[in-house]
Order: sequence, then C-alpha cells, then structure tokens
Amino acid sequence: MKSKNINVFKKIYHLLEKRQKLSFFVIVIIMIVSAGLSQVVPLTVGTLTDHVLQMEHISFWSIVPYLLFILTASIVNEIIKIARRLIVEDTCTKTEKNARVQAVQALLKAPLSYFRLNMRGNIHGMLNRSLEGTTKVLKLMFMDFCPSIFSSIAAIIVVFFKLPLLLAFIMILVVPIGTLIVIRQITTQQGIRVDLVKSKAGMDGTIVELLNGVETVRIYDSVDLECRRCRDTSEKLRKKEMRHHKAMAMYDCFKFVNEAVFTVLIIGLSVYMAARRQISIGSVLTAYLCFTQLTSPLRELHRILDELSESTVLAEQYFLLASIPEDFSYRVSSENRKELPDIQPKVLLEADQISFSYPEASDTLILKDFSLKIHAGEFLGIAGPSGCGKSSLIKTFAKLEQICQGRLLLNGSDIDSLSRKDINRIVSLVPQTPFLIAGSIFENIAYGMEEKPSLSDVEEAARRACIHKDIKNLPGGYDFLLSESGNNLSGGQRQRIALARIFLRRPKLLILDEATAALDNTSERFIQAEIEKLILESGTTVISIAHRLSTLQNCDKILVMENGKVVQQGTYDVLTKEEGIFRDMYLGILK
Repeated sequence: MKSKNINVFKKIYHLLEKRQKLSFFVIVIIMIVSAGLSQVVPLTVGTLTDHVLQMEHISFWSIVPYLLFILTASIVNEIIKIARRLIVEDTCTKTEKNARVQAVQALLKAPLSYFRLNMRGNIHGMLNRSLEGTTKVLKLMFMDFCPSIFSSIAAIIVVFFKLPLLLAFIMILVVPIGTLIVIRQITTQQGIRVDLVKSKAGMDGTIVELLNGVETVRIYDSVDLECRRCRDTSEKLRKKEMRHHKAMAMYDCFKFVNEAVFTVLIIGLSVYMAARRQISIGSVLTAYLCFTQLTSPLRELHRILDELSESTVLAEQYFLLASIPEDFSYRVSSENRKELPDIQPKVLLEADQISFSYPEASDTLILKDFSLKIHAGEFLGIAGPSGCGKSSLIKTFAKLEQICQGRLLLNGSDIDSLSRKDINRIVSLVPQTPFLIAGSIFENIAYGMEEKPSLSDVEEAARRACIHKDIKNLPGGYDFLLSESGNNLSGGQRQRIALARIFLRRPKLLILDEATAALDNTSERFIQAEIEKLILESGTTVISIAHRLSTLQNCDKILVMENGKVVQQGTYDVLTKEEGIFRDMYLGILK
C-alpha cells in the first residue's frame, strides 16, 4: 500500500508544471520559517514569566517589548502562512485544470467499448471525485500534514533545549503512542472508506441513469419503485457509514485519553520540578505550550492521514481514468501512415471479406465476410431489420469500431493507415440523435471545422438544411445560445442543424444514420433534394440508413442486410416488387 501511495505522489508531481515544482521549494522554506516563528510564543512567554517573577516592582512598560515581540512574530507568521496558502491554492487550481484536460482528452479518445462497459453517470461522478481527491492530496500535504510535522519538530527541539531530558522524553512519548493509535485507526477503516467511495459512485451512476429516463419512469409510474430502490441502497450505505463513525468515535476517545493522561503527567511533573527549583516557573509554561503544539497536530493527524488515504485512493482512480488506452483509430504508426492522395479514386470505399465483433463479445460476429464496393458519387441505401448489423457496418466505415478480419480501403488507402484527422477530412456522419453543444447556433453548425467559416457560408448551409428561417426567428439569430444537447429546440430543428454541418463541410463520404427520422415529410423531401444536389456538385458519396423506406427511393442501389450479411440488393422499384425482407418492410408485414 505504501509503495502504491508513493507511486501516486510521483504521478501527481509529474502533473505539475516546472514553475509549480519550483514553487514547492518556496513553500518548504515558508513552512520552516513558520515553524520557527510558532515557537516564539512559548519561549517568550516563559522568559517573560521568569522576568516578571524576578522583579520587585512590576512595571507594565517593562513587559511591553516582550508583548510587541510576540505580536510581531505572530503577525509575520500569519502573513507568511497566507503567502503559503496562496501559492498552494494557485498550484492546486492549475494542477486541477491540467488534470481535468488530460482526463477529458483520455475519455474522448477512449475506445467506445469503455462506454458500453461503464455507466456514463458513474464515469462523470468518478471523474469529479477523483479530480477533487488529486488536488486534495496536494492541499493536505502542504496545508496540513507538512506544516504540522515541521511545527512538531520545532516544538521538540525547543523542549530538548529548554527542559530537562527526563521531562522532554516523557513529553514526546505522547507522539509515538498517539501515532500508533492513528495508524491502527487508518488501517482498520481504510477499506470501509474505499468501499463508501465506490458505493457513492454507483449511486451517482444510478441517479444519472434515472434522470436520463425520467419520461419513461413517469409513463410507467415507477417513481415509488425507484424511490424504494434508492431508499434500500441508501440505507445499506448509511449502515456502512455508521459502522465507520462508531469506530472513528472509539479511536477519537483513545486519542483523547492518551492526550489527557500525558497532559496531567507533564503538568504534574513540571510543577514538581519547579517546586524543587530544577526548572523555572517560566519553563513550566514553556513546557505546557510546547506540549500543546505537539498534541494539536497529533489531534488532527488522524483526520489528515485519513483524508490523505482517501484522497490517494481517489487520485489513483483519476490516473486510471487518465491512462485509459487510446482507441485504435488514434494509434497510427509512422510506418503505416500514408498521405491522402490528391486525386480521388473511382472506388471511394471497398470492403473485402470483413468480419466484425464487439471487443466485449468477441465470439459473436456482427458482420460475416462482408464485401462491398462503393464508387465515388454513388448514393447507396442500406435497409434491414433491427440488429442486422447496419449501424455496426457504418461504424467500421467511419473507423469507430475496429475491423477484426478482412481489408477495408477508404479513399484508396487502407483504413488502418488513416489517422483520425484523415477520417475527419473524408467522412461525415449524421446520427439519428445529433450531438449539439451548449453554445451558439453558429458554433454548432461550424462544429469541427478546421477554419472558422464565414457567416454567409453558415447561412447558406442552414438554408440547404431547411433551418435558416427558424434560426432567423430566434432571439439573436445565429448567436442564439442552445441549452445542453440543444434541448431548447425541437427534435426536427436539432436534426436540421446537424444536417447543416454536412452542407458546410461537403465531405467525400456522407453517412446518414436515420438522419431525417425526426423531420416532417416536406422538410425531408427538401433536404433529400439538397443532398442529391451535393452529390452532383461535390461528387459526395452518400450512404443512407433508413427505416422510413421512402427516404431510399432515389438511391442508385440499396443493400438489404440480415444477420450481418447482404441478402438482397437492387433499386427501390425492383426491391419493392421482389419477394424478400425489403418488400415485407415496405408492406409493413415484417415479423
């Protein structure tokens, strides 16, 4: 466990920028100076007490220099503590920023299988808590733990310098005994705290899942059911927490007894020595004040180490998130990397005996020895019942899922030799549920463009997507801000904004996955006509998946899939007359 914690500390250190690493040397110097200044009060109070007791006539003005010295040292100490805090906070906020960016990058580049195996709500909750834990490690180390250690060391030095060895040795015995109690407390409770963190992460995932499905919950009137599930899970979590709190209370009691016993022992022994003239009365006060400086950090040590242990676990989770292996599509070796040809080949996409299965179910083939040639400028339709492999096929074409076997050529190059940026320049995918960001309509239409387009180009793209008039009627027009996922627009408006992107980008290969499912018939026919114009103007190749078969009427060819294979192909008119799956779908009698 210790080596694992050290490994986490090393990783956190590597997160820091060079300037932040140098700032820690400044923090260490500040802590040493602060620890020294914290001993001014006990030393000066002891000296002042002896000075006053030696005076026959006590004069207030004679003690003013002592008081001013204590005040000055205290103020200076507080000022440098503020400087330390600001440096630590600045370092922590910068570290959190860098860590968040790294984690987001790792998640966005993670294989899609990662998101199929993990609840998104759970990932989100884990990311937030692990970021908090990572930065808290730094705060605990340089705001609590290290200052306490330096102050304790300074107090021990003063104790051995000012007091008899016997009294000093007895006094510092409180430290190892208290530390043993704290270590025992941490070792017995560490597993519980980790379990609580995981349980809370699971609850976060469940709650996010419920919020995403709130309409279904309402339709099925299952609020009471979900509340019971939440109540039962929360009760189990509460019982775990109570077991933890009972154990913590017991250990706190042990620490209090340890401190109380040594407090009485030190006061009694120091007073006894003072009565026998072995130490001065001022030394008694110095001994007691130094003892409180030993016990105060010790009192908080369990909290600091406990929180540090929990934060280290969270930081470890962060580094697991940040080190998710990149998706295969981002890993193109320099040996395999090829420049895109200047001249577009006649065959834009060629699949040769490709077979595909999802990594988490590698024994189940979704595509089986699939072969296909799509010529540049061709309009290809794909139809078939749910689960036949349509979406899996287009994911392989867009390099979203790795091909298990076979060869796939895109734009004349093996798809394995194309980087993600190359794919972006060739392929555009419009899914049934479009991705919109919480930004302006202009930003959403221009999303992913390497260079910022002009407003006139964006407006033209919107006209072709039949959304320009709707945008002009919104407050601010193209500067109108969309809410999360564009929820302040209708489903049809969201789809048309996603379609406007393709008219702006003019891709070589356009993949439409139920991209017009939310549109009315008039809008769909208008956009369909514009897509066909795009084919003629730019030579765009279009692959369209549609359950609404009328969308495929003007396709050059339609592939009908079943169980990962092509079972029919032909034009719309031919397939509607030919016995088979397509005709059954057309007549609405597919079972």
